[in-house]
Amino acid sequence: MKRSVKVSMLTISALTGLFVFTGLSGVKVLSKVASEELLTNSSFEDPAVADVGILNRASPRPTGWQMFTSGTAELMTLAAGLSHSGNQAIKFVSHGVPDFYQGFYQAVPVNPGETYQFSVYAKGDAAHPLKNTVTGQLSIEWHDAGDNEIGRLWSPAWDATLPATQWTKFEVVGAAPPACAKAHCVIVEKGQAPPVAGGVFLVDDASFVKVTE
Repeated sequence: MKRSVKVSMLTISALTGLFVFTGLSGVKVLSKVASEELLTNSSFEDPAVADVGILNRASPRPTGWQMFTSGTAELMTLAAGLSHSGNQAIKFVSHGVPDFYQGFYQAVPVNPGETYQFSVYAKGDAAHPLKNTVTGQLSIEWHDAGDNEIGRLWSPAWDATLPATQWTKFEVVGAAPPACAKAHCVIVEKGQAPPVAGGVFLVDDASFVKVTE
């Protein structure tokens, strides 16, 4: 049985003033999570790969997800046999370029005032740990009907302390602000100066759901 731990967090939306605490008792607990998964290909099983394949402009990418970078090469991989569940996960490999970033996002329709939870499971690599300033993180970017960003929430970041022997759940929860039409669910790796190339982490089983009190 695969082990996993959960990172709890307290977050506040600057636009709504909503406090949310996940895990231990806190200011406001969202105890009911809707069962409907709002992401497409949330476990990265499509397309299937026989082995590890670097995702670049000539190779398959996870269906339903959009890739972005800071202009550096895309060092993100569909990895078979390294998953939290199913058969595949996404493998991120860090750059040695200062201020680099790379990641995936998926846009999902939302309703203003409703509360949503975005989460993934992440795991380190003992042979290739993250070093120096390289981190991974989730965000929910709120967009209006004109695709203008009108707010953003961040999860706790993971770094060189991310366990390589078990999967850790990271999440961010918040209410969609007024005039919000969709959320960008973002998984990003980034490094300031000086990042170290070759660090690895895996992500799997992303989820974006509506929650109720």
